[in-house]
Amino acid sequence: MEEVKVKVKDIFAVFLKIGAFAFGGVYSMLAFFERELVHKRKWLSHEEFAESVIIGQLTPGAPIVNTGIFIGYTLGKWRGALATVLGQILPSFVLILILAFIYVKYKEIALLKAILKGVGAAVVGLVASVVFNMSGKILKDYKSIAFALTALVCLAVFKLNPIVLIIAAALAGVFLYGRRTEWKS
Repeated sequence: MEEVKVKVKDIFAVFLKIGAFAFGGVYSMLAFFERELVHKRKWLSHEEFAESVIIGQLTPGAPIVNTGIFIGYTLGKWRGALATVLGQILPSFVLILILAFIYVKYKEIALLKAILKGVGAAVVGLVASVVFNMSGKILKDYKSIAFALTALVCLAVFKLNPIVLIIAAALAGVFLYGRRTEWKS
């Protein structure tokens, strides 16, 4: 994909919007990232988005913030990375302070419990949407499907440490795909 020139203030504004309206954690926020950055603004291709998510998962720290930093750096170098972090966390920081106060004070109210159950159910749908969309773009051959199914079984059944799984998948990826992949500099 050709390089897109994006102003830092636009990066900040988009990530402020994402930070303010994307509820439900890492995987539900990815749906907002994809819609805003790939489909609506076309700042990233599907492949660039998927690579950003992978890098965000591989690095220590909050995966969604790491993904944002990587995207920000891709779009606007250091200033873009900083803009994504500030835009992404500012609304959450303010909102979590307010919600923490309300929750501690009113956690036994039935209406609050009902709201949290409804939001939790919606988040499951958002996560499923991201998994569905990414799987169609990443799982293109029997090897990648085998990787995904093996990871699912290792995590769900055997409770394997995700870090060990990621390292093992990276090594297996080099072994299985490395011979056919052209290394780009």
